[in-house]
Amino acid sequence: MVPRLNTLRSLNPKLLPHFSALPRSTHQYGFKNIVSAKTCQEIIDRLKLREKYPNSEENLNIVDIFSGYGLLSSMINYELKPKSHIIIDSTKENEKIWNSRMSFLERTTGNAENFKYYNLDGHAWETYDQIFKKDKAIDLKIQQREKVNDELLIVANISSGKFGESLFAQWIMCCAYQNWLQRFGRVRMILLVRESTTVKFLAGPNFSKRNRAALKRDMFTDVELIAVSDTQVDSTGMAGDGYDPNLLLKDQPLVMTGSSVLPSGGDLSVVEVVPKHLPSLDVNAVEYLTQVFMYKASNTIKESFSILAPGAEEDLGPQLSTEILNKTARQLSREDLEAIYTAYNNWAFKPSYEDTLNFFTEETRNF
Repeated sequence: MVPRLNTLRSLNPKLLPHFSALPRSTHQYGFKNIVSAKTCQEIIDRLKLREKYPNSEENLNIVDIFSGYGLLSSMINYELKPKSHIIIDSTKENEKIWNSRMSFLERTTGNAENFKYYNLDGHAWETYDQIFKKDKAIDLKIQQREKVNDELLIVANISSGKFGESLFAQWIMCCAYQNWLQRFGRVRMILLVRESTTVKFLAGPNFSKRNRAALKRDMFTDVELIAVSDTQVDSTGMAGDGYDPNLLLKDQPLVMTGSSVLPSGGDLSVVEVVPKHLPSLDVNAVEYLTQVFMYKASNTIKESFSILAPGAEEDLGPQLSTEILNKTARQLSREDLEAIYTAYNNWAFKPSYEDTLNFFTEETRNF
């Protein structure tokens, strides 16, 4: 039951009776949900959403994917009072929750919150074609990418242990390729992600868990770690254990108490993802470079050039500093990778895209 904490700015008082009457679902479908209004308020405060969307009542549309229990979704809604708030969730128990909530709001507020519920699969590409192209649920204009889109915000719970990590990797690439919902411009995403994924994807230079996804995330997006889970009661560790210490120092994330997340046991983080403005970047070239460098991650960049293409070591090596050439892939910073990319992309003998497609036939899935 949600306590009557009317001091919480973003807690919709009209929804308090509904949350109070709502039983805690035992069907989480592999997701984690935030069930503490206090924790949700702290997350919203850290995100500074009103500053980022000052005209939200007139302009903002929210697409909310796998919203589940829906407490954070409803509080973001009350904080921003958007023009439209689309909920996408097809799980059986959450369908009941949102149908009940929609009926309650229709009776009490006339749905002044502007929620629209879609019982569709948020993982499927065709879901968004139906909502935006077929149903025309929102009239969105494509914005120039010099600034972050101020008419669309994505909120998503991708904490599913089954597909959450692959979906996070896919959405990072959508930021780069400017497709999916990112075709409307640089759309901010507020994501609930398993910590087992976040520690890898947000790992910085020189951290042992930095992987290919982290390199691409660094190139294509700006990401802030907003919140992490507290450790389990029987654990001797501390919140944030396993993360890149430099990331924790930079972002100073909130710590969500164990009772604020269900199912209990930690392993949930909140991240804010903002696509970078990349007017002339060859995304396929970055994909190929990171694939080659991470194929044998213990190799130095100089050693990896021999795999990259014939003549790469002789032609590209002199254009880069000795410091970069002696680094391994996990040691590369965003600036290092940008320098390598620039040299490679301007190289007269750069392999064609077709020549790079089947370079590693034994690799099946590597983010």
